[in-house]
Amino acid sequence: MKPDTLLFEIAWEVCNQIGGIFTYIRSKVPTMTDTYGDNYFLIGPYIPEKAKLDFRPICELDESPLSKSITYIRSLGIEIHFGYWLLEEARPKVILINPSISKALLDHAKTTLWQHYQISTINSEPLLDQVIGFGEVAQLLLTRLTEEMSVNQDVIVHYHEWMSASALPELVRQRVRIATVFTTHATLLGRYLAPNEPNYFARLHSFSWQEKAREYGIEVQAMIERNAAKYANVLTTNSLQTAAECEVFLGRMPDSIVHSGIHRKPGVGHEVFEQHLINRNKIDAFVKALFSPSYQIKTEKTLYFFTSGRFEFCNKGFDITLQAIARLNEALVQRNADITIVLFVISKEPYHHVKPDVLEARQRFQELEKICKRISTKLGPRIYANVTGSAGHRLPDLNKLIDDELRVTWRQALANFKRNGLPPITMHQLIGRDEILEFCQQAELHNRAEDRVKVVYHPDFIERATSLFSMDYLEFVRGCHLGVFPSLYEPWGYAPMETVLQGTPIITSDVSGFGRFATEANGALQNSEVKLVKRREKSSAEAIIQLTEIFTEFVEEYENEQYIPRATLPKSVLDSLCWSELQRRDQENYKLALIRHQPVAGLY
Repeated sequence: MKPDTLLFEIAWEVCNQIGGIFTYIRSKVPTMTDTYGDNYFLIGPYIPEKAKLDFRPICELDESPLSKSITYIRSLGIEIHFGYWLLEEARPKVILINPSISKALLDHAKTTLWQHYQISTINSEPLLDQVIGFGEVAQLLLTRLTEEMSVNQDVIVHYHEWMSASALPELVRQRVRIATVFTTHATLLGRYLAPNEPNYFARLHSFSWQEKAREYGIEVQAMIERNAAKYANVLTTNSLQTAAECEVFLGRMPDSIVHSGIHRKPGVGHEVFEQHLINRNKIDAFVKALFSPSYQIKTEKTLYFFTSGRFEFCNKGFDITLQAIARLNEALVQRNADITIVLFVISKEPYHHVKPDVLEARQRFQELEKICKRISTKLGPRIYANVTGSAGHRLPDLNKLIDDELRVTWRQALANFKRNGLPPITMHQLIGRDEILEFCQQAELHNRAEDRVKVVYHPDFIERATSLFSMDYLEFVRGCHLGVFPSLYEPWGYAPMETVLQGTPIITSDVSGFGRFATEANGALQNSEVKLVKRREKSSAEAIIQLTEIFTEFVEEYENEQYIPRATLPKSVLDSLCWSELQRRDQENYKLALIRHQPVAGLY
């Protein structure tokens, strides 16, 4: 690659957190900016409520070809923003495009899809219109950029998933001077078929992509994805499973498999355990605020399990996790176990607001904490004075050391703190029906005092500034004892990877890309910190039995040892997960894209 080559990465989840691709892009950015510097740019959709949190605009454009191209797009009446994505460890330049474009421009884009690719979008839904609009504007911008640039300067565009790539084929058809890479992190049909077609993995090569796309009502989306894979100079994916799906559903084998990675290696040894204790205390405080108004819970005898990911009830294994946790609850209640499990389910779902009574309970718990500190502050000197005075070394009556005002304040705060009713399963007022709440109702997981398993459903991302946990997601992960990810369809799996890297033991599955990686990389399954649920050739009923057994063994081990070891991976495995290593694979793919884009030049 030439030193002045421009590299663009386009994804629907740039500055727009939805699922794993957001985490993928965000973790990759620091390495990319270190490698490519000012020649690296990101393109994503402009979502005002999200952009206002982590986007800083550049108000005055310079005379560079890119700035001139952005000015040209604005002259067409299209809303486009240029600035910085404010990430924790990097500030990459980002272009955000309003995907809601004029009817005339949208109709032109749809006409192009029909005339050249036979993709009919007459009755498309609003989200699909936005995807097409986003792709059309990105294509106009990139085309204009090549017109403004020197013919000797190269441009590479790396598309992620079908939602970013609706107009990729047009760049090729119009012979725009751009080398293209298309990465599919999970195929559309794979997401739909895995939870709905029996023996999906065994029958994969027997499916007709077009028949199934029509059956599931996603023919247009599947054709856009297939076209992007067909016309891209280079096709990549993240696992062997998705590579097989590419062959069947996209009609092309990937040129390369590059799994997802991390920017920075986690801490080791005592650092990991200290972070666990600090963050567990924060979760303890949250649990006490939620449950104590109804009944007391012994946090010192409580284990925190969690599962997280995009809301795909079966694909992410939420269904079998809840089934297994319900069975565990029954078993622990029957033997009157002196231990509590809190299962947190973290997945973004639409909601109106946080329930007022939850906010009120949290505030009252904080008031109780303040009063306790006041009592402690006053009692300390008084106990000391009593012991060193005429009373000698006898323990004083603590009630006599508290003045009436503080005693009344304490009683009032305690009375206000009590709740008539059970702790809620979710702290948010959800919009519409919800499979998690419906299951908890059917399985009688009501968070009763006698239940040994409690369920807390958090239908939002965990961020320190906005969530009720007062911590960010990775801090929450460090504070838990077990991550549960028995997915049915998970081409890679950022959630289990992040979890084990933060030192928290995990349960994953044999169809998870990371689960397979961990197994093959170093035999991590000899290690009790990584457990595997077999789902490739097993039914959901069999998977529930496996998962229940793993839960039971985990609890019994804790009861016997009173200790949960933190997870560790060998240095060689950690090295292979770092973007500094994986970036070399990307560079090979970019070079291949340039070779295929202009083979006659012989420059590469």
